[in-house]
Amino acid sequence: MSKNELERIWGLPSSLPYKERIEELQKLFIENSLEQKIDVEVESRDNGEKVLYPSRTRYNHYFSDGLYVREMFCAGGYFGFTAIHNLANPLFVMEGIMWCTAEDGVQKLVAPTFVLTEPGTKRMCYFSEDSVVVTVHPNPNGLTNLDEIEKKYFSATWEQYGDDIGEKVWKLVEHEEYYKTKNMNKKNKTL
Repeated sequence: MSKNELERIWGLPSSLPYKERIEELQKLFIENSLEQKIDVEVESRDNGEKVLYPSRTRYNHYFSDGLYVREMFCAGGYFGFTAIHNLANPLFVMEGIMWCTAEDGVQKLVAPTFVLTEPGTKRMCYFSEDSVVVTVHPNPNGLTNLDEIEKKYFSATWEQYGDDIGEKVWKLVEHEEYYKTKNMNKKNKTL
């Protein structure tokens, strides 16, 4: 299997830690130094200082009591960098395939699936086909102004985010009653 553009880029030798590596690659793309060597184009807004809604994507925004949902439609072949996530949130790949970087390499997310985003997460992403991605965010103040939402939930730079990435916040709690019932049913069937 041949590597896609993201795997090729992420596979370039580097001794930098994840956070610095992502920033260095984004800087190289903004300066157009990598675009001449690799067949991808990356957009930025104010040299990466502001959150960007890329031209090859389309968004829908949904608001309800206590929640903000962001639905993104990405064209196949789209390559880009996410903003830094200020808060934990789930990310659902509803259609298509999303490749993204993580501390341990490149992940392939095939719909339908989800990942749990930790605060301080920034990803480099590649969509090998048309895809739909949905993120869900707590919205206790009922914000509907996108500029206010961007300031609260996302940072374009590490200076905006701050130094403390913090601990992992997601914890899995299995539904004990479900597993007790399931195990009792198995025992009853074997009797």
